This record gives sequence, structure tokens and C-alpha cells, in this order.
Amino acid sequence: MEIIILLVAAFFALNMGAPSFAGSFSTACGSQALGQKKSGALFLVFAIVGGVIFGEAVANTLSKGIISAELITTKAALIILTAATLSLFIANMMHIPQSTSLSTIAAICGVGLFHGNVNVDKINYLVVCWVLSVIVSFILIYAATRIVYPPRASNFWIYERLVNNQECLKVFVILTSCYKAFAQGTNNVANAVGPLAAAGLLDVNPGLWIMGLLFGLGAFAFTGPLKMASEKIVPLGLLTATVINVVSGTITVIASKLGIPLPTVIVYTVAIFAIGTIKDGAQVTMEKPVTRKTFFNWVVNPVITLGVSYVLSLIFLTK
Repeated sequence: MEIIILLVAAFFALNMGAPSFAGSFSTACGSQALGQKKSGALFLVFAIVGGVIFGEAVANTLSKGIISAELITTKAALIILTAATLSLFIANMMHIPQSTSLSTIAAICGVGLFHGNVNVDKINYLVVCWVLSVIVSFILIYAATRIVYPPRASNFWIYERLVNNQECLKVFVILTSCYKAFAQGTNNVANAVGPLAAAGLLDVNPGLWIMGLLFGLGAFAFTGPLKMASEKIVPLGLLTATVINVVSGTITVIASKLGIPLPTVIVYTVAIFAIGTIKDGAQVTMEKPVTRKTFFNWVVNPVITLGVSYVLSLIFLTK
């Protein structure tokens, strides 16, 4: 049983790494500042570092903040990880960046509903934090991008600087992508560690190292979310790439310090939608098939994950 759980957790970490990689380096790849293989290698390193340094608080929230820790038994941990992994795997196959935190929390809540034990106050608190983070991300990205786009007499000097400093800007894009990978690691690695720690299968600190490695390798396992975010939603320029990484990365690090499992992929993708709104208009951006597909998946996927987790609990946890 324990070996099976660890294998499922490993596969879960790989599936988490794919959308998180998209949220970190699609800016660099989309702007052609860095190739995919080199981006994957950098993501691997910085995601591990972020998880080890700041991941403990989020892991503790997932292991005992949403439902009572004693309810996450070995079987319950397997159910949580199986439901969450299925959710992410389907999203990856659909080439849609999906939030690992939403999938994990939905799976935990499924087990909690079976036991009639869910910390509703904590869920409400998290939902408020998620909504605020998405709104702040959209507003900041929209305001910053509005300064430089569209080109006009008052901001033409910015474009002159960009043309004369393309190589320096590419380096800055790469650095901010590494920062975003670090931020992703601080929050998302804990999604696999939390259930394992609650079940007593893996201590938090070594778990962050092990799952951090597997999480980073997810960059090489699934490439669909990266292509979706960097190419099909809206092409990213060098300047907008740096703004997105700094804003969404900082929001993620703050959330990790507060122990908040954040839907980092959603925060990032909404930032891309903000740029699309400026460049193409809100109506055109929202009417794109990929936009509708993405929003539909964000809403439906966690609900299905919760349902799967609850049904599995009925089958395997009923005495």
C-alpha cells in the first residue's frame, strides 16, 4: 500500500510540474528568449530550491488545515492523490494549465465530506485569498501593460530603449522566469507532500526535496500546457513577459509565506488574459475557444475531482 501511494504521489508531482512549468517559462519560451530544454533545466533547479525554502507552511495547511489530520489515513492519502492526479492528468492531456492547489484541495475536501469534517472557515478564507490574488494580478498587469501599449508619442521612448537593449532584456526575462519557477516551487511542491505528511508516510522536509525533484521533472514529461500558455492564448513580448513573472511570482511567494495554497497557474494565466484584453479587446479575448475551454476546465475540473474523491471514499473508507 505505501509503495503504491508513493508511486501515485510521484506521478502526481510530475503532473503538477507541467502546468507550473508553463506558468514559469512560457513567457521566456513564448518570447523566444530561451529554448524549452534549457528552460526545463532551470525550472527543475529553482523549483526545488523554492520548495525546500518556503514550502513547509503550505504543506502544513494541506496536511491539517482543511480537514483533521487524523482523517488522512494511508487509504485516505491514496484517495486524495489519486483524485488530484487524475484531474491534472486530464488537464495536461487537454493542454490546459490547471491549478494543482485547487485539485489537491478539492480531493482533500472529498474525503472531508465523507467524514463530515471540513474546515469551512479555512476554505472561505482561501477562496477570498484566491479571488483577491487573481484580481490584483489582473489589475497590476493591465495597468503596467497599458503604459507601454499601444505605442504612442508619450511612450515611444520605451520602444527605442527596447530595440537598443534586446539582449539585456532577454537576460532579464530569463532571470524573472527563474524567479517565477522559485515561486512555483514554494507553493506547489507542498501539494504532494501535505497528504503524505498527514498520513505519516513522509516527513515534510525530506518530502519537499523528493517531491521537488519530481515536480521539476514534470517540465519534461508534459509539454502541452507550455505550448497552450505561450502560443495559443496570446503571444508574449519580452517586456510583458518580465512584468508577468515579477507580479505573479511575488504574489505566489507572499502566499507561500502565509501558508496559502495558491492557484498559481490561474493567477499567471489571468495575467496573460489581461494582456490579451489590451491587445485584442476584452470581447475578442473572451470569445477565443481556448479562453472558454480554459475557464470551463477551471470550474468543472475541481468539482469532478471532489466528486471522484468522495465516491472513492464511499467505496474504500466505509467500514
